[in-house]
Amino acid sequence: MSDHTLLHKLAGACADARIPGQADILLLQTPTQEQLHARARRFVALLEEHGDCPHDNGGTWQQRDDHTVIHLPDGARAMVYHASGALRYVSGLGPTDAPFEHDAERAALQRLVEERARKLTLSDWAGPNGELRFERLFRTLGQGADPAGKTSATTLFRALGAWRQYAGGIPVLGAASVALRLAGDGRLDALSVQVRPANGEVLDRAAIIEPQAGARQVVTQLATLLGQKEVPGDLVESATLQFGYLDLGKRKSQRVLAPGYVAHVVLRHKTGRQAYVLAVRATERAYLDLPVYGSEIVAGHGRTEIARCEPAIR
Repeated sequence: MSDHTLLHKLAGACADARIPGQADILLLQTPTQEQLHARARRFVALLEEHGDCPHDNGGTWQQRDDHTVIHLPDGARAMVYHASGALRYVSGLGPTDAPFEHDAERAALQRLVEERARKLTLSDWAGPNGELRFERLFRTLGQGADPAGKTSATTLFRALGAWRQYAGGIPVLGAASVALRLAGDGRLDALSVQVRPANGEVLDRAAIIEPQAGARQVVTQLATLLGQKEVPGDLVESATLQFGYLDLGKRKSQRVLAPGYVAHVVLRHKTGRQAYVLAVRATERAYLDLPVYGSEIVAGHGRTEIARCEPAIR
């Protein structure tokens, strides 16, 4: 069994996806320090307006290597990241403060986070040609035990909603574009907005390559990381492939939004298990220098086993 197994799994994961024949290459802003500070002030003012964070009152601004922190009353703080303009707010609540009195249905929790998102008009951050779509609900649960081993009832501490940005109907892949976390008493515990400011300009309109061609790039890249000519098919535990614009992360500068394929591959050999995230271009021309996710991971026992194993003889 060879890497044809992985190629088949990856290409099959995109079989039902609606992949356009062409997509715009979108220009992004490279924010100046003044623009970053204005963006951070707008963010904090929005939260203050709706009573979701303490009033700034000239709070301390502290500039660090890659982000600026605004220290607010009651232990709260807001951050703006210099490379991307990404924003984050964290309240002064402890992780177990203000739990929910009762567990709630997922549908009810989703309504709570969506109502707060509408109140804060978070969709405005997606830009004139973008939109936010609700993607997933997460819950933070806790349970204790006494010395005798008797466990307490499960407590719901936080509800977190995640949204994905879409530009021209194409998802922007990466971390959640918006993530909003609520405490049990309705207080905003955390909010992140990882949506890059756009110029509203189109650099180019590029043809999209087939998922099969994107999958071949992924297989070649993974084989190189493993130091092998092929990826043994019997090691592939799971593999998925997504199409969309690529966001390189809040700490990386980025000039354009360009289409790509992002693969999540899990390999297993005996007791070793290694997960990889691999991003490749979805256009003939390269518009972004894509990092090889996983190349900077410290090689551990599991990864070494996988890299050295030979394909099984069938």
